[in-house]
Amino acid sequence: MSENNTNNKFKGKNKKFIKNMVESASPTQLVALLYDGALQWIHMAKVELAKNKDEKLPNWTNYCHYVGMAIKILTHLQETLDHSHAPEMAENLFDLYDFIKANLLNANAKKQEKLLDDSVVILKEIKLSWKEGMKLLKV
Repeated sequence: MSENNTNNKFKGKNKKFIKNMVESASPTQLVALLYDGALQWIHMAKVELAKNKDEKLPNWTNYCHYVGMAIKILTHLQETLDHSHAPEMAENLFDLYDFIKANLLNANAKKQEKLLDDSVVILKEIKLSWKEGMKLLKV
């Protein structure tokens, strides 16, 4: 079997796995998965950016796509915030997501790894807080 066929077979299994994981996740687990997804897209952008340091030619189209996908996830998280239960917390999260999105837009324009790293730090803190909150609520 050629390497390309093996990669396509793996990608198909990976998509099925992810689809099953998402379909069986609770709403609170879905939020954690979205955080993981945003972090993964940022990681992929960092890998593409690192090619510039290694004197390889980065694929800037891919870089922009990866950053854009992270921004899409953050926008989705903003749009699905429930402001009725804890309005102050929802507003704070909305503002944090806005800050991260602005950071990512700057990272996209300036091609600066530090801006990507700053976004990762904030997202990881939000994800950790989310998981701890869900444990406390026993959700």
